[in-house]
Amino acid sequence: MLESNTNIGQTEPQSSLQSHLDIHSHWRYQGIPTLTVLSGSFKDTQELWCQWIQGKGRDTVIWSPSMRQTLFVSWLEKLFANPKLHHQLLSYLATTSECPIEQIHFRLVNKSSYELKIFQQQLSIKISTQGSLLLSWFLKQISISRKLTPSLVSDLALIMGLEDDQNLAQGIKTFAELLPADVLPGLLLEITHDELLLPPLIQTLVQIAESLPSIPIALSIKPTNFEYYCKKAPESRIKAMLLHGMIEVHPYKNSHFALPDEADRVLRQYNASTKLIDEAKSLFYSITEKGNDFSIARSQAELFLFHVLELVPEIRGVFQLNVRMPFLFGNQPMEIDLFAVSDQIALEIDGYYHFQDSESWRRDRRKDVLLQMNGILVLRFLAKDVVSRLEEILNTVRQALHHRRRKPN
Repeated sequence: MLESNTNIGQTEPQSSLQSHLDIHSHWRYQGIPTLTVLSGSFKDTQELWCQWIQGKGRDTVIWSPSMRQTLFVSWLEKLFANPKLHHQLLSYLATTSECPIEQIHFRLVNKSSYELKIFQQQLSIKISTQGSLLLSWFLKQISISRKLTPSLVSDLALIMGLEDDQNLAQGIKTFAELLPADVLPGLLLEITHDELLLPPLIQTLVQIAESLPSIPIALSIKPTNFEYYCKKAPESRIKAMLLHGMIEVHPYKNSHFALPDEADRVLRQYNASTKLIDEAKSLFYSITEKGNDFSIARSQAELFLFHVLELVPEIRGVFQLNVRMPFLFGNQPMEIDLFAVSDQIALEIDGYYHFQDSESWRRDRRKDVLLQMNGILVLRFLAKDVVSRLEEILNTVRQALHHRRRKPN
């Protein structure tokens, strides 16, 4: 069996925790508003977040309500510290003007305010009033050959009327009109004491997540504070979003922790990477040891199964993760955990709570009927079985593929 090298008191392997963040990144890529909640010490959560987001080639702001600077000013300073900002802005202007960057620069340098206004009016773009104001300010900086640095932030925030965080979501959205999403810094907010219970802060982050789902946003909070919030806060869309994005970052006992024989055998058979083995251990621990049935545990099971399917030669490339279907389920496009487009097979991962909550059970049955009406074969597996009964699941998937691919008589 695969023995763990993690000692008592150590945190969950970084590669496994980063897999959780990769799941959230996939949700954002799908356009799903996501707030990551890192439950653990500020030191551990900050280290995990920074290592992960830097690996994605992005910057991030680390901020807490106790800081003197507003979150928006801190975010702006991080943005203006990016050496690529000037080039990205010129690239935007070159694309909209359909001419080379060098020509754009030549057309703007040492130009009067009137000439800059004419240039802006000739751009065939549709942006908000705030976006137009920001673009005008940028053009002025280019015309006087002023380098874009954090020292300009205070004046810009004052000009745009964004000195405080009241219009934070709108302010960030304005910059997204002119710059690619991957240039915009992510956010890590360290929540101390009861700040999480302050509606304006969370509502603002939800607005950003909904209007700009591609921006990575995370909350760092101590487990006791998050538990207190979960007990005291009434049920709401925001609370559901926070629970959906929760990742535990704290020590756990793992000195004798090992994978089930079946999972160990399958992973060895297909030469699984160390990272995938860590994913398996983390998932198995989350479900069997902690009884964790939050959405992140099921999503982790989906991602793990997808990675295993990609290891198997005869299944590799067949299934896609989190696919939105061309028909509605309720008032939204139906989403399937894993879907084989060519074979029309859906794999759905269920948590144990599906069988404790009658409404969840009914919802899944309605979903199955709609899929069957569209000619899709549905296979459902428990999240806890994705590791402990991995070989059985792979055999079931093989049988379903064989059934779909049989030639009719």
